[in-house]
Amino acid sequence: HEIFVAKAKRLSCLLNAGETTDMQLHFFNFTMDSIMKILFGVTSDQLGGEDNTYAKNYDIAHRCFFEFGASNLGVYEAVRFLPWPFGGSGGLAVQAMQWFSPVYQEFRKSLRALDTESFRLIEACRADPKLAERADLLALFVQSEDEQTLTTKGLRDTVLNFIIAGRDTTACLLSWMFYILATHPDLQRRITEEVDQTQPGGAEPTFDSLKPEKVPLLHALLYETLRLYPPVPFDGKECYAADVLPDGTHVPVGTKMIFLPYAMGRDPDVWPDPEVVRLERWIPFSAPAQHEFPVFQAGPRYCLGAEMAVFEAKVAAAIILQDWTFTLAPGEAEKIHYAPTLTMSVCNSKEQDSHNLWLIPEPRRNLSDSWHVTDPPSSVRS
Repeated sequence: HEIFVAKAKRLSCLLNAGETTDMQLHFFNFTMDSIMKILFGVTSDQLGGEDNTYAKNYDIAHRCFFEFGASNLGVYEAVRFLPWPFGGSGGLAVQAMQWFSPVYQEFRKSLRALDTESFRLIEACRADPKLAERADLLALFVQSEDEQTLTTKGLRDTVLNFIIAGRDTTACLLSWMFYILATHPDLQRRITEEVDQTQPGGAEPTFDSLKPEKVPLLHALLYETLRLYPPVPFDGKECYAADVLPDGTHVPVGTKMIFLPYAMGRDPDVWPDPEVVRLERWIPFSAPAQHEFPVFQAGPRYCLGAEMAVFEAKVAAAIILQDWTFTLAPGEAEKIHYAPTLTMSVCNSKEQDSHNLWLIPEPRRNLSDSWHVTDPPSSVRS
């Protein structure tokens, strides 16, 4: 809680009245700075322009992965039919294609950088004489090594998974939330009034003050954003053990399926007028069935960080909206599109080659009254 509040205040203080700003970039920096503190106890200031090894190399790896895969999809399908050792996903044909691809080599270079930084942070944590006083997630894992065997590689996989899950998804959610606010002025007015009533005088948001029944409009906006613009718009599963569904359908080993939360959230049979932003769908709030609204996955695979992500997004929105209202920069409305990557960020290009959300902030109160921002100590639990 303290970390999200501090980082959101930092973001709000960086905005300038009437100055066009890329809010999506701010949100990606906000979530990265937050997750670095929560995961590693490390103070990061990407919001202030500081470089971050994880963010830089993850973005490169993400871009190269999709660029290489999309441009070579036909080749992958063709080589499947070649005999071993030439065919197959690990065959010589694929290895040669990867070796001679500059994009794939850039991808591998970024992965090596992510490994190096992960191993550095893990070893620094293990060697920290104040390890017992730390409460960041990596420290908690290392502290448990006396009770369970945790390899350095296993810890690396764990922290990278948390970064992937905790940075991009919430940043995408916030970006689309503020796109909706900027393009629906009456809705923005109603939500800022709600924020003023529930967080009076610029009070810091709390778990209690951000409960769905306390901020029904803000909470509804978040879920309406998830419906229209799910951070992960498509996903897939593979059956690793033969199973039988409740209706008697046999599912053999190796069965693959893809589901599309983006399409599911726009099904007119489930959501009347699906393209319309309608907060009343979620008031009073009742959590949707996981398998019918799988933006956080479902069942045993349900997202462990779902509640944290929802709270983080509401904290950031409430703090920013205490100070600012937003309009979309002139000429941007007709450009808005979505990124064709694992996470669905905002594009401001129909060619999907530009990833900015240009908004114009206008102040709602005397900015000299804004908070003095300091980072909470690493011992503070999020």
